[in-house]
Amino acid sequence: MRIAEYVGEDGSPTLGVVIANGISPIGLGTLHDLLQKPDWQMTIADHDVVIGLAIGDVTFRPMLGDTGRVFAAGLNYEKIYPAGKQPPTPKFPPWFSKLPGTLVGHNELLVAPRVSETFDYEAELAAVIGLGGRHITVEHALDHVAGWTCLNDGSVRAWQRHSVNAGKNFERSGSIGPWMVTADEIDDPQNLRLRARVDGETRQDANTGDMIFSVAEIISYLSQSIELRPGDVIATGSPEGTGGSFDPPKFLEPGQQLEVEIEGIGVLTNTVVGEVDHD
Repeated sequence: MRIAEYVGEDGSPTLGVVIANGISPIGLGTLHDLLQKPDWQMTIADHDVVIGLAIGDVTFRPMLGDTGRVFAAGLNYEKIYPAGKQPPTPKFPPWFSKLPGTLVGHNELLVAPRVSETFDYEAELAAVIGLGGRHITVEHALDHVAGWTCLNDGSVRAWQRHSVNAGKNFERSGSIGPWMVTADEIDDPQNLRLRARVDGETRQDANTGDMIFSVAEIISYLSQSIELRPGDVIATGSPEGTGGSFDPPKFLEPGQQLEVEIEGIGVLTNTVVGEVDHD
């Protein structure tokens, strides 16, 4: 099942079940609110599906981007490091967090910052936590996943050299969505094709099986120090083909369209605008 978060008629957050090219409204607020309910799966299962809206008429929200916590694994694929000197293969999953305001929703505008021309994209599979906990074992880690979504870990490479968090948390630099696909729909998160396209040109094309640390290993590692909570998002790294890895680099520019596609989930689409134009 695909669960979307969008702007309702009165401007408030609204949930809906995506069926083909339509949405059946649920009206339960945010996805974060829904996942706090121990019986959230029953709530969705009992929903009477009535197509009320066309997908093209919906303004998507950055689900969990402002209401949940977003953790992101770095260096999780063997690739050319796009932000400078090549680091060694990590022994443990390095991670950072993305702050509220960093991520936008499907079809919303990405803002290329005025302070740097090194605005980059990173296509990633993201896990949404449905069952919290600490000291989660690798063997049981996927039992804690409510669903999966696409994430673009927007990065400003010049500022990433200042610090990882500096480059990863520019306003409206990344995106998430378009919806969450419930965990039962994905048989194996380590066998999904992941692609990124810029103006139709395929830049990234890989399989999630190429990860250095599996999704389960990342969840388990994070839970040793952090109590994971329902609604947390864990982005799992991005493969070769980001703009900074090309020679010369192919950074994002205003007017370009970015698409992140993950097998079994869907396509997250965003257009880039300049910060000056956006203001």
